[in-house]
Amino acid sequence: MTNEEDFYYTIAAPLRAPDVKVRGSRFIADLVPVGSKEDVDAALASIRKEFHDASHHCFAYRLGADAKLVRAADDGEPTGTAGKPILFVLTAQKLTNVLLVVARYFGGTKLGTGGLARAYAEAAQQAVSMAHVIRVYLTSDIIFHVIYEDLPHMERLIKAFDGSIEESTYLESVTLRVAIRQSKIAEFLHSVTETFHGRVSAESHA
Repeated sequence: MTNEEDFYYTIAAPLRAPDVKVRGSRFIADLVPVGSKEDVDAALASIRKEFHDASHHCFAYRLGADAKLVRAADDGEPTGTAGKPILFVLTAQKLTNVLLVVARYFGGTKLGTGGLARAYAEAAQQAVSMAHVIRVYLTSDIIFHVIYEDLPHMERLIKAFDGSIEESTYLESVTLRVAIRQSKIAEFLHSVTETFHGRVSAESHA
């Protein structure tokens, strides 16, 4: 992963977009943040239960920082007319760790494959356009041993690199578990060495 790719985009909270109505059919899109396949299954089950009388529950999801776990489902609609357009919207916006479900209530008039694909894409796009998109940085933890006199300077250095102290233990010295963005680790460790001249030691990082 390069320095420019130590983050991914996802959404801050679940949302439901207003209905999209096309020739009598209703399309209701739900966008849900998920972190695992179990989260996907639970969210799908909940939406299917709520809209138990819908004709179809089509969906797509992307999981993982690299969005390598991907699935799209047409749920009985003609192949490629629902899941794929929904997935395309997520991919175009570079969203991951999200599930997008579009429930359809059939209105009695067939839309054709092109019409279906456009309707599902419109419902999906409307949901994504309403979402609060956030950037999540990938971090690694590093454990440091710091003498008490150096602690204020160490805390300032961590803050300067947008890091965070995840855990601290106070004994003869202070042990800090620090989360640092992956793209900044090398520069941060160099700054620690330059600033403290070996007084602060890094035990491990993963």
